[in-house]
Amino acid sequence: MKAFLKTVFRQAAAQLLASLMILFLFFVVMMGILGGLAESGHSKGPGPSTILAIDLGMQVTDSPPSLEPADLVMQSLFSEGGKTIHLYKLLETLEAAAEDPDIKGIYLHGNYQPHENSSGFAGLREVRDKLMEFRKKGKPVYASAFHPSLHTYYLMSCASTLYMNPFSDIEINGFGSEFTFFAPALEKLGVGLQPVRVGKYKAAIEPFTRDSFSEEAHEQLQAMLDDRWDIYFNQIAENRGIKGETLAGILKEEYRFEAKAALDAGLVDALATRAQIYKEIAKVGKWDEENATFKQIPLHEYASSLEPVAPPAKKKHKADTIAVVYLEGTIVNGQSLPGYAGAETLHGQLSKLAHQDEVKAIVLRVNSPGGSANAAEIIQQALLDCKDKGKVLVASMGAMAASGGYWVSAPADRILAQPETITGSIGVFGLLPNIQGLGEKLGLSWESISSAQHQDPYAISRPKTEEEIEKVQQYVDRIYDTFIQNVAKHRGIAPDQVDAAAQGRVWTAPRALENRLVDEIGGLQAAITAASDLAGIHTYEIRQFPEDLNDMELLEKFLEENFASARAAAPSPLQLQALEIQRQIQSLQHWNDPRNVYARFPFDIR
Repeated sequence: MKAFLKTVFRQAAAQLLASLMILFLFFVVMMGILGGLAESGHSKGPGPSTILAIDLGMQVTDSPPSLEPADLVMQSLFSEGGKTIHLYKLLETLEAAAEDPDIKGIYLHGNYQPHENSSGFAGLREVRDKLMEFRKKGKPVYASAFHPSLHTYYLMSCASTLYMNPFSDIEINGFGSEFTFFAPALEKLGVGLQPVRVGKYKAAIEPFTRDSFSEEAHEQLQAMLDDRWDIYFNQIAENRGIKGETLAGILKEEYRFEAKAALDAGLVDALATRAQIYKEIAKVGKWDEENATFKQIPLHEYASSLEPVAPPAKKKHKADTIAVVYLEGTIVNGQSLPGYAGAETLHGQLSKLAHQDEVKAIVLRVNSPGGSANAAEIIQQALLDCKDKGKVLVASMGAMAASGGYWVSAPADRILAQPETITGSIGVFGLLPNIQGLGEKLGLSWESISSAQHQDPYAISRPKTEEEIEKVQQYVDRIYDTFIQNVAKHRGIAPDQVDAAAQGRVWTAPRALENRLVDEIGGLQAAITAASDLAGIHTYEIRQFPEDLNDMELLEKFLEENFASARAAAPSPLQLQALEIQRQIQSLQHWNDPRNVYARFPFDIR
């Protein structure tokens, strides 16, 4: 009895402690959000002679971020401000800075590391273009590099003056990808996967069915990486004012440059410590004696100062509107989650927009490798309903709009993509798993009893018969034919021409343009302009879905939802590798098409 009471009291104490911790975190977050609300009521501009400081350690996402309660906790406890900004807001902020007489220059620092749903090079190209427009206003862009990543150097290379720390170095060595193949491990575990596919280049299932890529998969991956490197290489040469053949000769001899070698090669403009850089930038702006640096305003603070102090008054007549709908992540059935575009969520958003008279055009921003064919079709049907209601539809492709991502883009009146965009992958595959071997190892057995003439063809307790595989192959063939016919119909291309460019092969945007899979090269803002032109409207409002939440909306979200956990500390490189393998395995649970048929991009490239 005494032991029982001890256990009860111990559990009660643990629950009490957990409750107190939650209350404490709730108090901290509430104070942080309320503090932000108080500041937003009297947001100050930058003041005269200010430099806009952009920390490239931020994440640039395509869609406005939707913070979960645990993220709010960690942001309030450990960050000095938001570290995520969505692409459209960043572009608007840079435009405002170019016209703001108080902003005398821009300072780029930090190191950009893309994550799974970041904008990638396609989004960074738009940022780069805005930085160049800023320079055309006669305002300098400074950058400070310390062992920059390729993404970081891509942006910093367009600076008026690119400084490099004397202790630093830089590597420019092309693009590469490493893949984990699970087939041998699955075989040892007794897990079988029977693939069914259409398109000789449709390689999404190969990591789970082979121990290396097929010749076709290797061919298309090599071509894609080569294309992207050529684009990156030419952009760097243009940014740095170096002839292409000169840069090629430099990189042929070496790919890693110490600071002095980078300076001699023209990859940077000067070597300087941080303190020296601050002194130089202050000559254009103003010295901040208190903080021993130049007068500056961080990007997020400046972006917040541009937001209206109070919400605009309600108008009697709603203005013409262009809706920007973000489809980001793997396409799945059900609701959207971070990293996953849910068909039900997007269908609901699009259905509402279809019946809103003020919405004249929809820009579908796609940053997705595809996913469930069933989910992609549900989204496409909602888009076609919007077109039937007279809405102009423009597709804006981000870092990737492949397979199912192309499926949903095909009906657009116009498709725009950046040179770095990966698209195409028009193909379909089926994946039929079974755990019979695993069951035998564990001493498990199954017995099926059914009133139907045939057993369940999707049962995972046994391998599929040749007849069952043939049935699935017929269905996959039909889905592929539907994919081809849809593209042919909406793109105005003969089906045999679509099939020649399809076969599951992926393309960079310039090659997709040659194959008539996209209409023009351009980014998100160009897509919005195209939508306004097609809709015949010149004055309009932009609405984004999901919407960019303000502080009050974040507070409401926090109060409505429960939170129980916070992020762990930054993992070690070994943990990162383990987490990556875990992520790839866990991704299988989101392959939730009811018929196990997918239109999915074959590679994981960020």
